[in-house]
Amino acid sequence: MAGLTHLGVGLAAKRVAPKTPLWALVVSAYALDFLFGVFWLLGIERVPGEDVEASSPYSHGLFMAAIWSALAGLTARRISRDTRTGWVVGLLTFSHWVVDFISHPMTAVFPRDTGLPVFFDDSPKIGLGVWRTKTGMNIGEYGSLIAGAVIYLFTLRKLKKEEA
Repeated sequence: MAGLTHLGVGLAAKRVAPKTPLWALVVSAYALDFLFGVFWLLGIERVPGEDVEASSPYSHGLFMAAIWSALAGLTARRISRDTRTGWVVGLLTFSHWVVDFISHPMTAVFPRDTGLPVFFDDSPKIGLGVWRTKTGMNIGEYGSLIAGAVIYLFTLRKLKKEEA
């Protein structure tokens, strides 16, 4: 879940990176989920089920999230030739882990969700578990999306005034 929260973070990031295309900000905020999809298709990571615990150390583990974030930031810096864009993309990629740390374990949706691995599968699993209830999940998801959208809209308004 936490998908709307990542979107809210990506939208809000336009405030600190007005020259960076919105699509790049949003993709950066979802980057770890895209990696999870690839690893899931390859059979490396698992979605939690009734009889299966979640396994996402290569996409959502703290250690690997830091590695992916650094790579995303360096790649964005190189492509855009803009240091700010590189930093923002790297931090947005890592923000995905921060949001998931706050939300996991999401036992309201996935009863076998044990949290996020620090390193790999055998390492401790951590998370604050704010999404343990559907009420907490809905407040977090929709609240973050609304806040991000409001920040984005005010940023657009400010940018249009500066252009005029």
